[in-house]
Amino acid sequence: MMGRVMDGEVLLTLSIAKLYAHHANFAGTPREAITDGYSAVDAVFTALLRQDLKPQPKNHKQKLAAVRENYPDAFAAVATRHEHGTSFSPGTDWESLEAYYREWLASRYGSFEMSAAAASARVREALNVVSAGIRFIANKKGISPDLLEEQVSTKAFGFDFSAVSVAVGDAHDRLFTEAEAVGEMHGSRLGTKLAATTNYCELDVMTGDEFTQRLISEDKEIAEEAARAYHSFVSLIDRIQTKRLERISGGKPLEECSPDEIVKAPDFMFSMKARYHGGTALEMGARWFGTIGKGLAEFLKNTKLGCLSM
Repeated sequence: MMGRVMDGEVLLTLSIAKLYAHHANFAGTPREAITDGYSAVDAVFTALLRQDLKPQPKNHKQKLAAVRENYPDAFAAVATRHEHGTSFSPGTDWESLEAYYREWLASRYGSFEMSAAAASARVREALNVVSAGIRFIANKKGISPDLLEEQVSTKAFGFDFSAVSVAVGDAHDRLFTEAEAVGEMHGSRLGTKLAATTNYCELDVMTGDEFTQRLISEDKEIAEEAARAYHSFVSLIDRIQTKRLERISGGKPLEECSPDEIVKAPDFMFSMKARYHGGTALEMGARWFGTIGKGLAEFLKNTKLGCLSM
């Protein structure tokens, strides 16, 4: 690491921004996408002000104005030249962020309607703002942006990259190749690839337990299981799209559907949420051993858990 060590409060605030953006990215409704998406943007504003020890306005509109005044170029797009090419990092503009703030207010306090496409665009904007904020702060502090990105992700999720991410990426590539083959058969290779459902689906896993974080990060069997879940999820979305088109068109065959009917079929947001919140030692004992062993029973008797559960 070059330059100053990153302030712990700034790192924490950036990790919160990363978490909000993650929730927005897996939103099932436009309202949820906007509420969490702009919360990520607002957390980045806090991090920018905090890293220079500037006042933190409690009013969110005033915070936006303070960041715009002090860091007008914080979210500008950046093109970076490398030895073998150029990478482009998208940003956003302040007029768009002002509109985003107004949408956020409506999503929290009023009647709110937005198309899935518009909400998805806002999610991408929130992700861009988080990345740009990390890049801006890293450059200002003399830290590698990639290194700070890794630190923020690790703070937020417990790891920066995982075996699950690799396996899901492989599953996406296989589905994408299948779409390409279908496109070649029907004379629309590029169009079929771009329209492939897998392009619009993501899967991620989260846990706050360090031991489980290491498993997710390293274990290939768990990664393969997650990849199968991703494949099933993409199949489910394909089925929902097909059913939507059937109802929108009144059951007409695909070749008889109008362009408007076909466009409406995939225009929705959908999130499948599953969770595991653990079990008591009593439950786990019964599961693993059939009955509670004498040693475990004695241990539980002398703990708060035992007092609560027995």
